[in-house]
Amino acid sequence: MATDAFSQQIVNLVRKMPDEAILALVKNQLGAVTGGAPLVPAAAPAPRRSRSRARPGAVQSKPSSVAAKRGAAPKRRPGRPRKSPAASAERQETLDAVERVVKASSGVSASEVAKQAGIPQTRAAAALKELKLEKRIFQGGDRRFARYAGDAKTAEQASANARKTAAGPAPVKKPSVKGRKRVAQAPAPAK
Repeated sequence: MATDAFSQQIVNLVRKMPDEAILALVKNQLGAVTGGAPLVPAAAPAPRRSRSRARPGAVQSKPSSVAAKRGAAPKRRPGRPRKSPAASAERQETLDAVERVVKASSGVSASEVAKQAGIPQTRAAAALKELKLEKRIFQGGDRRFARYAGDAKTAEQASANARKTAAGPAPVKKPSVKGRKRVAQAPAPAK
């Protein structure tokens, strides 16, 4: 047992502490002993207790923030803005338009989808990806030969046709040597 008055006060204080506070204190000390990071900073001030005495067995409420006392909403972290119902409806319209374009064709590229739907290519690509994941449309081929259609067989066929008809890089024409006079270079002067 504690012999001096200060130690006795600490023992009494710990006995009055809630279980969660005791566990946090012990875990903090174990973290410091094992070399891990302590759960609670060592220099953190102890929570202030009110001057009124709590009844034995009474549950103490946690201190709340000023905003919560005033009834204000908690602050949001910066990041993506919340989607409004109007934005969600617009997104659904875009998905439906892209799906209509794809299913009306016999294999179409992403850039053609964007042109026919009248939307930016980035938005068309995102819509195609989402529709593909939902298995509402199918993709055949990849990269520049990717084609989208209502079924997998049609998409693959369209991709194969795109590969067959694709033109490679344009050949670079070299100037004809025939008919041109060669100009002899003068030898470099000797030193």
